[in-house]
Amino acid sequence: MKTRSSFALLTGLGLAWVCGGLAFSDDRTARSVWTPSSLQVDGLNAEWQGNALLSEKKPGASYAFKNDGRSLYVLVVFKNARSLDAFEATGMAIYYSPGGTKEKTNGTRFIKEDIPVDRFISLLESQGKVLTEEDKGFLRTRFQYPVFEAYAIDRDGKYTPAARPQPGVEPPVFRAVKTEDGLTCEFRIPLAARAPRPEGPGGAPGQTVMVGFEWGGSTMKVLSTKTSWHSPQSIVSGDVFSGSGETRAQEFLSSFDSLSRPSLKTKEYSFWVGVRLAPNP
Repeated sequence: MKTRSSFALLTGLGLAWVCGGLAFSDDRTARSVWTPSSLQVDGLNAEWQGNALLSEKKPGASYAFKNDGRSLYVLVVFKNARSLDAFEATGMAIYYSPGGTKEKTNGTRFIKEDIPVDRFISLLESQGKVLTEEDKGFLRTRFQYPVFEAYAIDRDGKYTPAARPQPGVEPPVFRAVKTEDGLTCEFRIPLAARAPRPEGPGGAPGQTVMVGFEWGGSTMKVLSTKTSWHSPQSIVSGDVFSGSGETRAQEFLSSFDSLSRPSLKTKEYSFWVGVRLAPNP
């Protein structure tokens, strides 16, 4: 059945991690690997096998980079339990600076939320997806589903929805998959920086940009009342259904309202690394 085969994309949780090994970088510079075609951002490792991972000892996180002419792809693997808990509580902010400085003036906040199945069904329907009773019954074989969000961060720390796709520019997205010993995350970030919502570092293949990672701390602080929440490009995991970007989906967004969500304090983690974008061969 076509519907069932589509929904099957939501349930792929297996992951056998094989990679080219770990390396500890003293000069804080990583080399991105050129990819001739866009990667499938699914939180799986199929397109990263053979890539060496750099590692940050304190947060227990390993990472690698790839790029094509349009996007920067980031792989982050969490194996430290406290670091993983911090990521799941607050999501991750990734900042970019093309000038070699560590300035948090341009970035993207990535957030994952597990929501109950009935709320997930309501969100699909709010985005215009027509679900039959059979479809709903299939979805209810699980208690909850993950949704993934990406928001641009401005100079004042406020969030705005990721810009819609434009010719030659793909919006930022991410996916995360749990494994037996941790969590694997894949991120896609457009290289283009666009006003008034610049999601990308503004770099080009062959150039070096500074990339900063920040997660953890207080949920109340991350999801503060000054934040302007809007519906993102798509709130549905796995890209099985794509939203128009115009639906508000307030039920989902209210789950991030600091007035209705208790504050959760986790350890804060952050690090910066220079990334040499691979040139187009």
